[in-house]
Amino acid sequence: MTCVGAALQNRWRAALLILTAALQGAGAAHARELVIVSETFAPYVFEQRGEARGFDYEVSKAVLARLGYTLNLQFAPWRRALVMAASKQVDGVLGIGRGNQNEREAFLAFPDEALSGSRVVLFYLKGRPFHYEGLFSLAGKTVGTLAGYTYSPDFASAPYFTREPVDTHEQNLRKLLRGHIDLALIDTAVGLYAAQQLGVAGEFSYEPHMISGGRQYIAFTRARGHDKLAQDFSKALVAFKKTDDYRAIFKAYGIDPASVAPPEF
Repeated sequence: MTCVGAALQNRWRAALLILTAALQGAGAAHARELVIVSETFAPYVFEQRGEARGFDYEVSKAVLARLGYTLNLQFAPWRRALVMAASKQVDGVLGIGRGNQNEREAFLAFPDEALSGSRVVLFYLKGRPFHYEGLFSLAGKTVGTLAGYTYSPDFASAPYFTREPVDTHEQNLRKLLRGHIDLALIDTAVGLYAAQQLGVAGEFSYEPHMISGGRQYIAFTRARGHDKLAQDFSKALVAFKKTDDYRAIFKAYGIDPASVAPPEF
């Protein structure tokens, strides 16, 4: 064999080795992909122009990448999302509370560390400040609520103030601006983000007392063998929350991480 022929053969062998390694790497990456389902809840997790967004999504994606996984997020109505996890169609659910622990933990493994916390508070116009001192401080007021949302029995049945439901939080913020309601009951991050999107963030403030809320998690499907992943994710999440990358994610959404920190009970 000539020197030229040997050189060509060596080049082909090298190219074949590179191609084989690339295919093996692609196969490994695909094998480590996690299909996670969620319901839209901006700015925690939502879809914009066909792309997944939200700080809970981006934090989950970053932490899973540190563990060697890619996150393929799918959206579905809430009840269907739970069915998909229970029937092993997906690897987990994003943006879920523990709820009935016996029921959900039967098929989902929850990390010890929560991604964030939902804190439902009372928004008001800065020009009409309000201080919450218990439900009786709402006497005579009209509070904007969200149709179809379940509130605590005390709040839902109190006869001394009016609850006025609408379909979206944006509608409640507009009604506040027009003076049609006195207060609006909205998740802190959702209210702040909605006000930013409407271009009126400077008009509102909120009473920090949490009326309702809870911790938000990414939970993994037990039947797919993800119990250990839940533990590993929890440890990696704790470490990630101490980084500048974590704070940068929230800054991009105009949200203070402290405002969505998991509440203590």
